[in-house]
Amino acid sequence: MIKNTILLFTVALFGLSSLEAQENIIKAGALIGNLGIQYERSLSDHFSLIGQVGYSRLITTVDNIDSKSNGLGYYFEGRYYFSSKKDIMEGWHIGPFYNSLNTKGDNDLKTNISSFGVTTGYQWVFDSQLTMEIIFGAGTLDIDSDIPDVEFIGGIRFLPNVGLTLGYNF
Repeated sequence: MIKNTILLFTVALFGLSSLEAQENIIKAGALIGNLGIQYERSLSDHFSLIGQVGYSRLITTVDNIDSKSNGLGYYFEGRYYFSSKKDIMEGWHIGPFYNSLNTKGDNDLKTNISSFGVTTGYQWVFDSQLTMEIIFGAGTLDIDSDIPDVEFIGGIRFLPNVGLTLGYNF
């Protein structure tokens, strides 16, 4: 009797869940300085939140000498989707982001880069529930490093936010 109840509950749960729009996307994300796993969760028809944790590799320059450092990257974004005629988390979007790259390089010298900014992009959700997305934007650039006079991306004071993601909508 309990087996039948559990089976009936499971079938009903899967049946009802297919009536709702897909509210989660797990993605492989490649952003400037951060290659990792990304999770997007819909909060409503037009709003979602994203978090990414990944591998960070930076090339910094001091006195025209390049130095490589590796570590962890974190990325958070809030999104507003414009389209009301598409599925949840599909179409053009815009929102604020925070990007943090925490690395350690030669001689255990640390370089931490953080950026606040605005990003926009377009996300496609295909019939197979696979997703593809392009994003672009820009933000502030704050460098905290054990290396004196360090430069990143040629010494510009903003961080471009460019990326591509591939994922699965569930």
